[in-house]
Amino acid sequence: DANNKPLTVNPAFEEQIGPFFKLKNLALNDIGADEKANEAVVRALSDARQSNVAVRARDVNVLTVVGPGGYPIPRHFDWSFRAGSDGTICAVADMVTDKDLAQREKDAELLDFFQEAPIAMHWLSATGHVMWANNTELRVLGYTAEEYIGQPIMKFCPDEEELVLEILKQLGSGNTIKDVPVRFRAKDGRIVPLLIDSNVNYTKAGEFNHTRCFIRDDTGRKVREARTEALLQEAIRTHELFDAFVSRTLHLIRTPCHGLVHALEELGEVVSQAKVISADALERRGKGLILESVKLVRQINQMTVDFSDVCKVQEGAQPEVCLEQHNVLLLAKKAVLNALENLRPGVALTLDFAAGSTELRTDSVALLRVLDHLLRNATHATTAGAVTLQVNHAPPGSDDVVTFTVVDTGKGLDADDPYLFQRYCQPPSSTLTQDRVSPENAEALRSKLQSGLALTSGNEGIGVGLALSYSIVAALGGELRYDSNPSTTRFWFALPRGIATPSPTSMSPSVIFDPRTAFSVLEEEERSSDHSTLSMDTRFSSIPDSSGIAPATASSTTVAAKGVFEAQCQTRPRVLVVDDSQLCTKVVASALKRLRCEYETAADGVEAVAKLKKAGSFDAAGPVPPYDLVLMDIRMPNMDGYEATRIAREELKLNVPIVAISAEAVVHKEHFDATYSKPLNVKVLQEIIADQYRVRHTDTGSM
Repeated sequence: DANNKPLTVNPAFEEQIGPFFKLKNLALNDIGADEKANEAVVRALSDARQSNVAVRARDVNVLTVVGPGGYPIPRHFDWSFRAGSDGTICAVADMVTDKDLAQREKDAELLDFFQEAPIAMHWLSATGHVMWANNTELRVLGYTAEEYIGQPIMKFCPDEEELVLEILKQLGSGNTIKDVPVRFRAKDGRIVPLLIDSNVNYTKAGEFNHTRCFIRDDTGRKVREARTEALLQEAIRTHELFDAFVSRTLHLIRTPCHGLVHALEELGEVVSQAKVISADALERRGKGLILESVKLVRQINQMTVDFSDVCKVQEGAQPEVCLEQHNVLLLAKKAVLNALENLRPGVALTLDFAAGSTELRTDSVALLRVLDHLLRNATHATTAGAVTLQVNHAPPGSDDVVTFTVVDTGKGLDADDPYLFQRYCQPPSSTLTQDRVSPENAEALRSKLQSGLALTSGNEGIGVGLALSYSIVAALGGELRYDSNPSTTRFWFALPRGIATPSPTSMSPSVIFDPRTAFSVLEEEERSSDHSTLSMDTRFSSIPDSSGIAPATASSTTVAAKGVFEAQCQTRPRVLVVDDSQLCTKVVASALKRLRCEYETAADGVEAVAKLKKAGSFDAAGPVPPYDLVLMDIRMPNMDGYEATRIAREELKLNVPIVAISAEAVVHKEHFDATYSKPLNVKVLQEIIADQYRVRHTDTGSM
């Protein structure tokens, strides 16, 4: 035709040159074995269209595909071309020689090598058509030679068109490609993942002749990748299940701890004041045992608080800090005293306070919490030598910061571990990132998680202290850092002093403080300070959710001023306690009695809503007084605290202060007037009541 492509061929043509289906998409001038042959055919065809006589092209080297399997073999032909009246060309080819069966037999062994090779192979023309494919490739894809050879390669990988075009572009630029993944569609509809290696055969003139493509089945690699992904997801699920398991377990532990702490504190108060106990030794011993019991239970409770707070950080919350002026020397002494109980025999514990101002504007609770974690880790890791808390001041002329450094001579850590401040990170650390996971690493990670859950693992704590400390230090305006070698480990952070001009009276000489020899001095300072009663709870910012609860309309302050309760509560506050735990309800009720408050209880949100509806109305017995405060648990059967609060705000239009009291890991603070973590002691409960009572009675609104 006008494009030099064959329109029809006779049987002799198919016998000597090749089947029509293989050649019908190729121009006649493209089947030459070299550029010289193709140019000869082009000239002859052009001359034939311009002449009424036959034009011959002698000794044209043609790639024939009539051998076993259709492997291209060059053969020499004399061509004769004559133009027809309809614009077509009649081409007649005569084989130059009968090159013989003997030659074909010699070629047979080589042809078999290519046809039955253990790797699939094909040739592509410059236009992307399949010129030849061996039997291995046909078997891989399931096509017959008639269905595959002569077709555009794009037909067999339609969803990879952009990639195939890029491959052809790279090959056309003279590049060799290796291990390029491409998906082919098999005859039965399967998608077969393949890897392609290819380069280009060029003519003597440097023109693109055909590709040499080798393809390998990539299914095995895909299976390995899928297995790796499955193991990775299993490890992540195990991690998540571990989170949920520990969170639930510690939640269950925390409730009886709440009751025990309260009972022991009250018992200690009774014992210390009971006149019937006249023996001083008995009183000291009894009180000491009670205080020791309180301390141990508080340690268990602190573990639950740490775990809850690190979960808040993981979910996007940030610690909330209340910056006030504090005596940093006194805070540092308290921190080393707290660490004394964890110190191993023969290990020294020292505070090294450099000369400078003792004033620091910070959150004392948050700072002590960080120092307690760092010192606890240091004392646990150090079996010989010393643990030191260093407090240094910035030199004059630089930013006024106070640097805290915890140094120990323990076993040391990895010198550069980017995952040290992640939760559950116990050296040696590991990560769950996709790019570092192989099947072997994923298996090892799963085994590590399983062994880490064992009671015999030897790990100290639950592995959240450093992660939590890092977040708290950041909220205070610093960055927790570390370095380590086999003999010394340092954790340090610097906090802005926050005071423009420290008072001259705050200046202190350098202090070396040994808590064991200076216990009596510190004890006296503790008695004159509020720091001994500081809670170790850190407040956290709210985390956005979609529960649909409207924010409370009343505002609140974080800490009630001393004396507000006594001065402002001229009538006895009436409190509704909503909690599904009888133990928690009894503990709070006992504390409310001691504070001379009236109270009612509700076991879930449904009962709470019913009592809130009734309050402020009249029944058969007369008027029902309104509540001055609602203490609301979060997780309860039938109706949780969120839904009960939403109904109170949006449907009942109540303005009563609602304070969340929960052991829940995350409480969405914007729904309540304030949030507090269990357990509550009498002092904290008194502050809550005084705080909310003041807000309520200085507001013009009412229930």
